[in-house]
Amino acid sequence: MGPPRAPVVGPSTRRSPVVAGDRGARGPCGASHTPSRTRTPRGYAAPVTSEAHHAEHQSAAVVAADALGVFVRAMAGIEQATPESAGFYDGLCEAVCRAVQVDRAVMFLYDEGRRRVRPVGSHLIDRERFPVEGVGIEDAPLSRVALEEDRVVDALDTTGDVLGRPDLAQLPEGDLAYVPIAAGGTWYGVMVVEQSSGEPLEGPQRDALWIAGKVVAFAAEARRATRHQEQARQLEHRLLLVRQVHEQVIQRLFGLNLVLGSGAALEGEALERARTEVEATQADLRQLLHGPQLTTGAPTAMRLAEEVERLRRAHATVELRADLEEGVEIPLPLESLAQSVLGEAVRNALKHGEPTILHVSLTRRDDALSLTIDSDGVHGAAGAPSGSGLGLRLAAVEALQVGGLLEFGARGEGEWRVRLLLPTTDENEVGG
Repeated sequence: MGPPRAPVVGPSTRRSPVVAGDRGARGPCGASHTPSRTRTPRGYAAPVTSEAHHAEHQSAAVVAADALGVFVRAMAGIEQATPESAGFYDGLCEAVCRAVQVDRAVMFLYDEGRRRVRPVGSHLIDRERFPVEGVGIEDAPLSRVALEEDRVVDALDTTGDVLGRPDLAQLPEGDLAYVPIAAGGTWYGVMVVEQSSGEPLEGPQRDALWIAGKVVAFAAEARRATRHQEQARQLEHRLLLVRQVHEQVIQRLFGLNLVLGSGAALEGEALERARTEVEATQADLRQLLHGPQLTTGAPTAMRLAEEVERLRRAHATVELRADLEEGVEIPLPLESLAQSVLGEAVRNALKHGEPTILHVSLTRRDDALSLTIDSDGVHGAAGAPSGSGLGLRLAAVEALQVGGLLEFGARGEGEWRVRLLLPTTDENEVGG
């Protein structure tokens, strides 16, 4: 699950706030650059000279160029920054306020680890005032307009019932503007700035804010592209591993199955040969699984209980029951695997059947954790979801690499079970 995609809107199609009588050309942020008139608090004044118009554009270019330099310097640590890097984003918000001459700012970004939009940095605005569970675009009509039209939206010059309603009750009261953080058709977030002048933002300010949003978005897009390259590399390695397991292990097991299924007693040389094949199979598996560790899901800061609640909200048509043993938690390095298995199990249940109940349980027995997902309403005579395969099979390989086990199959008529067994400690962490 990633940030929502949106239609790519080019500069020529972005719209500005509706102002009566405004027929000028549009700048990169939708700000009006009318060649013959200048805007005043009451509307439009007398025509200005070409010299004044040239000076106005030169001033806008200087402001935008200076702001770009500030933003680029402020973004120097973006490669190491995560949504948890509050200090970095606080500094970025402060740099925006200084460069654009606005009073306060708060930045909201999509947190892939938590799968929600939340405040990551601010300047002179307390982030603790915003809900812990994050915010939704349905609660932010002005932010939606900013993202959809890829322009800076100033609340002072918006009209209409929807646009006139401020975003988020937790935002400070004041003259707010909403800056889109979007690139390549992907919405990454919004920055909200406040100024106390009582006047709408000027064109150069809008341009500088729009540039700030683009700098942040391009950095996020670069990180996303890097992650996709890593995922493609891992997928290639997984497919190679599956092929090697088939060639080196499955064929040995097939031969053993023929021998053991013949019904003949194993004695002497035949028994020794079978024992040798079992040992060779174990050695092959051990060698294959000691390669680069695979990961089926993105690193996450969420806990299993939070992910269960997120899935419950996302799939309101199905009753999702959670029975998580009190005091039992999955080691944080293994949370990504556990949540990946949970998500895959829920997707398979919804895709290949019509479940009414999804039951998720987490228990501990000695040094092992057991995560079980049971579903009903499975299609097929044998209760087996057709196509339930690659996602869970890849997760099964990762489970083996961390000392766990993943199994899935029919559990009675029309029922299906996925069970993940994990160690109570991350073996790679302990051993390394």
